[in-house]
Amino acid sequence: MKEKNQNFFFELELEEDQSIKFAFWADARSTAAFEYFGDVISFDTTYNINRYNLVCGSFVGVNRHGQSTLLRCSLMKNEEIELFKWLFQCWLRFMGENAPKGFLTDQCASMKRALEACMPTTIHRNWNDFLLNFGLVDNKWLSGSVGLKSAAEV
Repeated sequence: MKEKNQNFFFELELEEDQSIKFAFWADARSTAAFEYFGDVISFDTTYNINRYNLVCGSFVGVNRHGQSTLLRCSLMKNEEIELFKWLFQCWLRFMGENAPKGFLTDQCASMKRALEACMPTTIHRNWNDFLLNFGLVDNKWLSGSVGLKSAAEV
């Protein structure tokens, strides 16, 4: 991709056996989208559901039309704090040290600690707290789109 598009960005680290330890990438379109819609972003990971048993992470913003906009993607070997730190530091390098104002995540403790270490001025909230604080727990679209607990479960 880098040969086809000079504005494509990626970082990659491989294990000794050439398997992926972590990867981070973004194209020019997602970079421009972050500049417009990256004040508050959502970061979510899916764990070991792909055939390579890698954690897939997506950074998502919301555009002026209320539509989700993919900003960045990542693959990681696991969800340890050191890999999240690498990922968030990579984000900062790529964005010229500009951290988003807010970050919405799941309840992953290692992700929270990595965010606090790498982006101390960014406001971090997990989705369940956000929905509780704004009375949105029973919003079917929000709870269904991010797989959250219902009000009775929270």
